[in-house]
Amino acid sequence: MSWTIQPLPTEGPLFEGAIRVYAEAFARPPYRDSDRGGEVRQRMVEQHRAYPRFRSFCALHSTGQVAGMTYGYHGARGQWWHDAVAAAFSVEQRDHWLRSSFELCEVAVAPAYQSFGIGRALIGRLLEGCDEETCVLTSRVDSRASDLYLKLGFEHILRMRFFKDGHDFYVMGKRLKAPSG
Repeated sequence: MSWTIQPLPTEGPLFEGAIRVYAEAFARPPYRDSDRGGEVRQRMVEQHRAYPRFRSFCALHSTGQVAGMTYGYHGARGQWWHDAVAAAFSVEQRDHWLRSSFELCEVAVAPAYQSFGIGRALIGRLLEGCDEETCVLTSRVDSRASDLYLKLGFEHILRMRFFKDGHDFYVMGKRLKAPSG
């Protein structure tokens, strides 16, 4: 299987292909959420791309079809996810994991292209050259995604629920470089 990783713009055909991949990947169990593509499009375009050090990439199959996508940004106070996780962390966890963090926001690989190393390659490219000390993310506890993250050197930090009637998530983290200062 031949594919390349390249920057993902937040408009145009590659972006639309990435949103389709995202919707397809998250329409399957355990997610079963057919409208997540629209939600991700809105968050990326209207909010996340304005965050510091926003980065996004796609995996492009040799046929020109988008096979996967990922994006993230520098985490900071005032961002919804960052503040929710910070509130659940101990003082020590906040200092260790969130002081200088890159937040891996989304990764999706089209079901037909899963298990070929595309997710691993996307994450590797996303984190390549990051200035932050850590990378943090969440993964639903009932999904297989956390298995990939563990293989990539992430660890479970804590288990939490963002909404009372929502699902449980693992907050996971990986040290990217030694703390400064």
